[in-house]
Amino acid sequence: MAKKRDKNAVRRLWLTWILAVVLFVCTVLGGLQLGAIITMKTWEHWTPNYEKQDLGPILAKQTLTDEDYAVLYRQTGLTKLGVDGLLQAGNVGRIYRIQDVFFTPAELDILQYTLFTYIEYMQQSLVFANLEPGDIVVSASTYVSGFRYGHGALVVDGERMLMLESFAPGTLSEISNLQLSMGNLANVIVLRPKCPKAIREEVARRAKTELLKVPYSMFAGIFTPKYTEELKSTQCTHLVWYAYKKYAGLDLDANGGAVVKPQDIFLSDQVEVVQFYGFNPDTLWS
Repeated sequence: MAKKRDKNAVRRLWLTWILAVVLFVCTVLGGLQLGAIITMKTWEHWTPNYEKQDLGPILAKQTLTDEDYAVLYRQTGLTKLGVDGLLQAGNVGRIYRIQDVFFTPAELDILQYTLFTYIEYMQQSLVFANLEPGDIVVSASTYVSGFRYGHGALVVDGERMLMLESFAPGTLSEISNLQLSMGNLANVIVLRPKCPKAIREEVARRAKTELLKVPYSMFAGIFTPKYTEELKSTQCTHLVWYAYKKYAGLDLDANGGAVVKPQDIFLSDQVEVVQFYGFNPDTLWS
C-alpha cells in the first residue's frame, strides 16, 4: 500500500513538473508575442502633414540655393546628394515621381517570416534616387518581439539596382534586386559613406564576389568574432559593416558594439543620407 502511495506521489510530482514547464513555455511564448504586438504599435509610419508643392520653379533653375534644397528635402526625402545625382543624370522626371510616392498615404501590410519576426510592407513601390556602388540601404521595418531591429544591404550595382544582402536564418548571403527586396518596405534610408567614389566602388566590386554564400547568423559578433579575415557567418548589417571594414578599413559601426544594427550605421558620422522615406524628416532614425 505504501509503495502504491509512493508511486502516486511520484506521478503527481512528475505531472506537476510537466504542468509547470508547459505553463512556463506558454508564458514565454505569450510574452514574446505580446512584445511583438507592442513593438508594432510603438512605431508610426510617417507621411507628410503639410501641403505638396509645385517643384517646377525650383527644378527649372540652373543653380539651386540652400533654401531650394531644404524645400526639396521636405517634399521628396532627397538630400542635396540625392537631388544633384538625379539632376546631373538628367532624371528630373524621377524627382517628380519620388515626390508623388512621398506624399501618397501608404497602405501597410505586416508579414511574419520567422517565429516572432515581422516585416512591415506597403502596397506601393518606392522610387529611388540614382544609386552608386557602395551605397547602403537601411530600414527599420523589421522587428522581433520587443525589439525593432531593421534590415540593411550593400548596393553593388546602382544601374541594375543590385545589392548584396544577408536576409534571414537558414539563408546564405546573395545578390538580390533592391527594388524587389526593399522597394516596398514601410521605411527606407539610403546612405553613402564619406569616402572617395573609387573606394566605394572597390568595396562593392569585391563584396559581390567574395562575400557570397555566407551563412546567416543572428549571433554574428556575439558567439563568433565580430571581425575575422575569413567570414564564416553574418547577418544583414554585419555584412555591410564587414565589407567596408575589410576592403576600405572603415568602421561604420557608430557605437562599436558586438552587434552591428542598421541604426548603428545610420548614426555613423562617416555616412551621409541620400534619400529617406517613411521617417520624420526632422528626426529621421534618432
